[in-house]
Amino acid sequence: MRQAKFRITTRFSMTEFSSIPINVFTLPTPVDITLTPFWTTVLQYGNFLLQKSSTPGNPLFRNLMSTIASVFDTKQPPYRILFQREVNTVCLQIAVADTEQAIRTAWTWIERNMIPELEMIDHPIDKEHWVSEKINMIVTAIDSGTDELSSDENVRNASRSFRQIFDIPPSERFVNYYSCSHRARQGWLYISENYIGFHSFLLGLESKTLIELKDIQELKKERSKGIFDDSLRIITKDKQEHHFSNMFKRDEVYDLLIQLTGQAMQRWLKSSSMDTPGASTDADFLAAESKHAQEMRQSTSSSGRTHQLTSPLKQDLAAQKRDQAYCIRFRLPDSEHLMTGLDATYTKTASTDRESVFLSQVPPGHINLLGRVYLSETFMTFESHERLAAPQQHLPLCKAVFPLYTVKRVERIHSGAYTSGVAIVTLHKIEHTFMLHAEKNDCEQFCDALKGLLQKQVPHFKKVRPFVASCESEHLCTADTPSPPGGLGLEFGYPEDSKKSKDKSKTKLWKLYFQENGRNLTMIRLPTFGKLVRVGLPNRLRGEIWEAASGAMYLRFANPGVYQDILEKYKGQKSTSTEEIEKDLNRSLPEYAGYQSPEGIDRLRRVLTAYAWKNPELGYCQAMNIVTSALLIYTTEEQAFWLLHVLVDRICPGYYSTSMYGALLDQIIFEQLVEKTMPMLWNHFKKTEVELSIACLPWFLSLYVNSMPLECAVRVLDILFMEGPRILFQIGLAVLKINGEELLQTRDDGAFLDILKSFFQSIESSNDHRSTIEKKSRTRLTKLSEMMLIAYREFSLVTDEMVVELRRQNQLKVGAGIESFTKRTVIRHLKDTAGFSKEDIGTMYDKYFGTLYYSNRDTGGKPESKMNKETFQAMLASMTPWAKFKSTNEHPDSITAKELSTSFVYRMYRMFAGGKDELIDFQKMVRGMSEILQGDIMSHMDWFFRLYDEDKDDVLTSKDIINISKELYWLLSVLKDTDIAWDAVTSLIVHSCEQSDIAKGTQPDEATLKHRLADLTMKSKEESLHLRMKQLDNSIIADVIDITLPSFRMVVLTNESLEMLFDHGFKDSFNFSKSAVDRQKSLGRELFENLFAQGQRFAKPSSSLTVNSPVVNRSRSASTSSTTGVEDKEVETLMDEWGHFEV
Repeated sequence: MRQAKFRITTRFSMTEFSSIPINVFTLPTPVDITLTPFWTTVLQYGNFLLQKSSTPGNPLFRNLMSTIASVFDTKQPPYRILFQREVNTVCLQIAVADTEQAIRTAWTWIERNMIPELEMIDHPIDKEHWVSEKINMIVTAIDSGTDELSSDENVRNASRSFRQIFDIPPSERFVNYYSCSHRARQGWLYISENYIGFHSFLLGLESKTLIELKDIQELKKERSKGIFDDSLRIITKDKQEHHFSNMFKRDEVYDLLIQLTGQAMQRWLKSSSMDTPGASTDADFLAAESKHAQEMRQSTSSSGRTHQLTSPLKQDLAAQKRDQAYCIRFRLPDSEHLMTGLDATYTKTASTDRESVFLSQVPPGHINLLGRVYLSETFMTFESHERLAAPQQHLPLCKAVFPLYTVKRVERIHSGAYTSGVAIVTLHKIEHTFMLHAEKNDCEQFCDALKGLLQKQVPHFKKVRPFVASCESEHLCTADTPSPPGGLGLEFGYPEDSKKSKDKSKTKLWKLYFQENGRNLTMIRLPTFGKLVRVGLPNRLRGEIWEAASGAMYLRFANPGVYQDILEKYKGQKSTSTEEIEKDLNRSLPEYAGYQSPEGIDRLRRVLTAYAWKNPELGYCQAMNIVTSALLIYTTEEQAFWLLHVLVDRICPGYYSTSMYGALLDQIIFEQLVEKTMPMLWNHFKKTEVELSIACLPWFLSLYVNSMPLECAVRVLDILFMEGPRILFQIGLAVLKINGEELLQTRDDGAFLDILKSFFQSIESSNDHRSTIEKKSRTRLTKLSEMMLIAYREFSLVTDEMVVELRRQNQLKVGAGIESFTKRTVIRHLKDTAGFSKEDIGTMYDKYFGTLYYSNRDTGGKPESKMNKETFQAMLASMTPWAKFKSTNEHPDSITAKELSTSFVYRMYRMFAGGKDELIDFQKMVRGMSEILQGDIMSHMDWFFRLYDEDKDDVLTSKDIINISKELYWLLSVLKDTDIAWDAVTSLIVHSCEQSDIAKGTQPDEATLKHRLADLTMKSKEESLHLRMKQLDNSIIADVIDITLPSFRMVVLTNESLEMLFDHGFKDSFNFSKSAVDRQKSLGRELFENLFAQGQRFAKPSSSLTVNSPVVNRSRSASTSSTTGVEDKEVETLMDEWGHFEV
């Protein structure tokens, strides 16, 4: 009976819920008040106590206690509310606050809404349960998505301290904190989703520094005092350096920051993109899409709303990193989450059905290997501990992926008291046994998890047979399976000659491999698999092997009919991307017969447009047509669509984005590899100012399809889908190695390009001279074979791990370079600079896109390049003190101030948008700020007049005067004080009445004006904002005021406070500078300092908005004194040379 009562009484009414104070209540935490003596009880009502922290003694003792609290990270907010069920029992801490006003607001709410119901419960334990449940409901309902719901109490406390110290919004997720030293002061390094904060409080001296993650350009591990590996150096985009030492978990901090800064940089690049080229140009269609997406988000939000604790963000980031590595290793869809993994011995017997031929080329498929087996939602995977022989020692001997929907039978094996395992039989009747090497409980849990996951895959079993029927391997191995549809090659022929490429022999070998080791969805990768791929794939099997090796096959299975649905949904729609696609269709491998016909062009058009619709932020980029046209020769449209998805999103991330971030990054990495492996050639390029990127960029963008004959380029694609992106670097290095002697004789870019062009044109021919490899093998090699052998043997040092690490090291510098280029491009393309200098507009750019960055992160939707009302308010809050209003309680003054602030900001929003409720782009923002920051007193009075002239009839009415009086009172109260504000608005009202009478031709009644003025000014100075607004509402009810702009100017000039506000006060309230400590609301400082460490000189300052801008010296021969400067200049050079970035 008692529990039923709790279920009823812990629910909220709408009035109760809307009045709950925010950012005050916390999850109930046990507190023993006998162990925390430095607290004084201020109020007590029943079981509730309101306490304030108090440190007795002299200031030195208080500073000492604060220092201890800071060193041990035990600093707490100074106010708290406790619940104590009985005297001398442990209390529950249910609310904390930094100010007395906030804690008293929570206390008042408890008195009104909790104590009356609590008095109806008799038993003390029942009271505690009821309070705990009610507070839990409050926190989970109001603080959803914040650290207040973290399951880790230490994270909740540290997050609260972090937000208290640095004034960070509650929505910011906290990650972790570490002890370290900064600028010779010991303290704590706080890391959150978007910030790094350092805080130190020692003996009364406080030091704090806040850095935005998106402002970081470089992270470096260093040794403090040249001995200890405990130091980290952070360089920001404005060239400020921060050294953190005495960091005992330096490597953990570095890895965490690399992960977070990489995510921040990707979000920034999306936010700074000015449009979505793949979005439809049909406004009605877009509106319907937006409405549907919003409904889906609301539905997901409401269905996912629970009253459960959340895991700390640090754990989520670790799981995200682990899942990402797992998916990349086994080429699985990104949606997979690694659940468990155990050491195991994998056993498989050789096939009894295979033909006894070619045993040396395709050995029997007997496997008995020690490795590790993993489980995720949809896959069971295995990787052996044993590695391949050199030069592929970084690759496993065996790798297997078993989709659970292909498992037909599973059996648990018990071979002893301490040994257990599992045997599975897959779709193609091959049995795989895994003997688990772990504790018995772990083995049981693994088997139980596998059983549960298999049960969830039952609905997908019926889809498997129709799917594998679309694979050529099924037709090859089973006589009753018809030949599936294929690519354009079936109709128009394949680029390479079948006899010359020994297509039939290769097909025979692959059939044997399939018989031994499975096919399509259940194929195991052994050393023979790699050999068969490297010698070249058979034409009919090429598309399927591409799918299987890259993981695109799993995406196609998981998304049946998606490709056709996209085409049907967007039929007849147009976008910027579709227009660009049409321009490039006839330039896509025009030498191939299939693309000289409507059939080939139509297929290419459908695949490219479908991908552009699926990924509108990226849309379409040149070179995608080249790659896709090569894919379609060997694959169906649906296969090509999912292969393109894998290429763009995983193998070559960022290559085809609007900023081409990935291509830039890999170009920097390739140049670093050339410098490392061929220093003589690299020094020659530097000496002769030969730009390596001129030739190498097309290699990477087109995946060599446009650089060498098509029949050779598909061999590169074979290896790329199997090996991953490192093969692009290895082949590029091999090309330079082969032509090294000739390249050393070049003196300019033209000769450099001629040598490489000649090499690719003759790549199918035999060498004129025998290479070292040929002499050892005693065979005559073509240039293509020699290139492949050199790539594998001499550049085997280029591993996946090396590529990942080099990308991590260079991603921030490349991101800074792209940001700089994007910023210059946006500023250069502004139609109207509104009289601002480039430096001023650059600062506005930071504010504008910095606000969009955080707004896009909070909404979770697709990145927007235009501002709505909420984002506009957030931008103003980063510039002005009067827009930073935060309503944390239900007090009438607080509600009134919020209403006035919202109303004033909305008026400004409409003014910036041109008198409409349209979104504000950067151009409108510049023009709007020009009216405020560059006008004089006359233009400012005109601006305010138009701001309140709602009906646009060039007359302010009584209602307009009341509105402007109320909002000016609020504005002046924030900027000045309430007395000055009240005098100003009373003068405004009285003189508005006077000027209105004069305009009507009647003589103002002096007695009435004096009476009204006395009535307004004789009110008590202690009156609240709420009451004064009511007084203003009633001040001219009986009057009809109509004043024009000249009269309004006369009214303003009669009061000194109003005159000063309109002359410079309002303008001066906008602050674009960046504080040395409080750096959390703006975007990076000067863009031109992003890519150069020196060789800079400062521009002459021009105004309060102007920031120093270095003049960039783009000469390659300019001397540099640091590696950073050289690398940054390379990024800048690449960005400037590629003219298509301007499109």
